[in-house]
Amino acid sequence: MRRPAVLLIAAGLVLAAPLASCSPRLPKGVDEQQLSEAVGRAIGGPNTCVLLADKAGKVVWTGGGYITCARNLPTCDGATTTAQTVLEGAIGKPARFASCPSGPGANTVGWATGPVPVGAGKPDRGLSYVAVMEGERALPGREVQERVEEAFAKAGL
Repeated sequence: MRRPAVLLIAAGLVLAAPLASCSPRLPKGVDEQQLSEAVGRAIGGPNTCVLLADKAGKVVWTGGGYITCARNLPTCDGATTTAQTVLEGAIGKPARFASCPSGPGANTVGWATGPVPVGAGKPDRGLSYVAVMEGERALPGREVQERVEEAFAKAGL
């Protein structure tokens, strides 16, 4: 009775492996743990979301709180949307940042988007990013941009 269950699980893992290998990933030579730590130290927290995407718009890395990444937040242009949608609109466009109130009280949202800067001697990896912080202690968009781009450089992007 146990053997069919083990075989079924093993077959599922074998079938899932090729699918996992096809999913977008960070470029070769970029350490995911180092990137997570650098971004976490720079702007980390449960009210933070950072997404990196390739030229095709496929997300290759997600950092921060899932809830913040999935929430509809003010774009500071009079609309509300998710980080994913903001990222899709930022692919291939110049960097920008914005800050505005995000709700009642002292809550604000800070956005930063653009191409991942290319460090000296590093290849252009064709990545774009969105970083957003929301809440009572959210940083302004310009500060989010400076900190996350510095974290990218520390992580070897």
